[in-house]
Amino acid sequence: MERIIQKVNRLFHGNKRQMLTAAALFFIVYVLLLAGIFSYFHSEDAVTNKYIAQNAAVRLLEPEWDDVGQNKAKASEPGMTIPKNPYARNEGQNNLYIRLKMTLTLGRFDGSGRYPEYESDFNNNTRRINSILNVIKMKNGNTTSPLFSWEPNSVDIENRSLKSDCNNDDYYMENMGIRTLNDGTTEQVFYFYYINRTKTGESSEMRVVKPQEETAELFHQLEIPVLKKDYLGVFDQSYNISIEAQAVTVNPAESAAISVQKNNFNQ
Repeated sequence: MERIIQKVNRLFHGNKRQMLTAAALFFIVYVLLLAGIFSYFHSEDAVTNKYIAQNAAVRLLEPEWDDVGQNKAKASEPGMTIPKNPYARNEGQNNLYIRLKMTLTLGRFDGSGRYPEYESDFNNNTRRINSILNVIKMKNGNTTSPLFSWEPNSVDIENRSLKSDCNNDDYYMENMGIRTLNDGTTEQVFYFYYINRTKTGESSEMRVVKPQEETAELFHQLEIPVLKKDYLGVFDQSYNISIEAQAVTVNPAESAAISVQKNNFNQ
């Protein structure tokens, strides 16, 4: 150690200011080197740990909404049927697991220009959300059935709770719950995992979607209530149902179970 100190003194001719400056520069280089190494491993981990498909690999399709539904929705009236039939197509080169993300967003309740009791009668976000979810229907031949089920099946829809899964046998539903955003809007998010037709909770296996193959339709239409008591305070207020298709590349070394694959998706 003494020899090292002597050599350093001779190098800087005993100038302590120069020695301190050199030591500071050495420390800065050392810190930058460590930061670079950390950044390298951090970015590498983010890339290699996930099997996220490129956005262009999966495409959401809603042909009936595009052709008819979106125009009818602008003039929503009691008793109206609004076509909306979301599904996804694999437009990439690899096999994919696909899920559909559905976000129901409620605008801030607006009672302006209404009769005095309107807001006190209808300003209830639970009623609004449940009422909208209740009109989302699947086609079964010449009849329709609800995508969602409830318990208990109370007369008052605001007193109902969603069951843990949906009624579409091709999808397993994950309910992410309700939250209020900073702008005063309220949203509820669902993930629908495209699965093989044996439902066993999160042990259900996701279905492989090959290039150019399509998933089944999640639902087919919204059936707006006929009665004004069911329509007012919900369908005359601002709301939006948005669907997003998400996919991950199939990794044959991993389990196809939802409990495993859900961690590979971006939120």
